[in-house]
Amino acid sequence: MKTQITVLDDCTHVELSGYIDFEAMRPLSQHLEQIYRQDSGARVVINLRGLSFVGSSGISSFVKTLKVFNRLKMKPSYYGLKSEFQRMFRLFEDTDVFEICENQELAQQTTRLRFANWQTDGTP
Repeated sequence: MKTQITVLDDCTHVELSGYIDFEAMRPLSQHLEQIYRQDSGARVVINLRGLSFVGSSGISSFVKTLKVFNRLKMKPSYYGLKSEFQRMFRLFEDTDVFEICENQELAQQTTRLRFANWQTDGTP
């Protein structure tokens, strides 16, 4: 799996591509941890369009890794997730819902709105 990180305007974009397997989880987690260590209020948008999943164990460990970041006040927004994999994301949700958006623009808007709410009243 390949991870490309860029900053566009006020959002950090994480683009994931390639095949997901168990070994890919540690580097992904480290990249995301580094973003949030540098800025706990980071506005992170994750593009999942280029991902391919190999078996259910790959996707389950992937979603479990993302759940850690989904619990943060400034959790990421996601887009580009294929419909067949959205069901897997929904299965792993608990009280912290994944912000899955239809496209990059909506993901950025969602992230910016969450940040504005957090700045105004402390709630995401």
